[in-house]
Amino acid sequence: MDRTEITAYLRQLPDLIEEALRGLSNDKLRRRPSPDEWSALEICCHLRDYAQEEGVRVRRLVEEDGPTLETYDQEAWARDRNYHGDDPARVRTALRAFWGGLAYQLEGLSDEQWERSGTHPEIGPVTVRSRTERQVAHAQAHLDQLRAIPDQT
Repeated sequence: MDRTEITAYLRQLPDLIEEALRGLSNDKLRRRPSPDEWSALEICCHLRDYAQEEGVRVRRLVEEDGPTLETYDQEAWARDRNYHGDDPARVRTALRAFWGGLAYQLEGLSDEQWERSGTHPEIGPVTVRSRTERQVAHAQAHLDQLRAIPDQT
């Protein structure tokens, strides 16, 4: 994907999520496929927080010289931020804000900024470009999970 395709996909993601969730009841949104898997709502909360964190990471890569990016514990965030108890409408609004904001942030970068680099402790060397490619792949994987939910029993 080129830059334009990446930012277009990130901007479109909230609509794709809405489409995947269309028709799901509140109970279905909160139902976990198994005790160790997230519900649709928890996946959406994760995607919200992921987009927010990626915005911070991109900003650091652009503004700092060779930063070491922060990691986070997604399971702790899910627990501490009460993903399971969150309000679905509020989460959907935040998904639009954070993914749209991330796309906006990326659209404003120069070619040079797109190649700015740093280090992710778990991945190693990264650039803004490699982070955005990872954002797309990560979002697509979770979108596939959401699309599969209506087929789950």
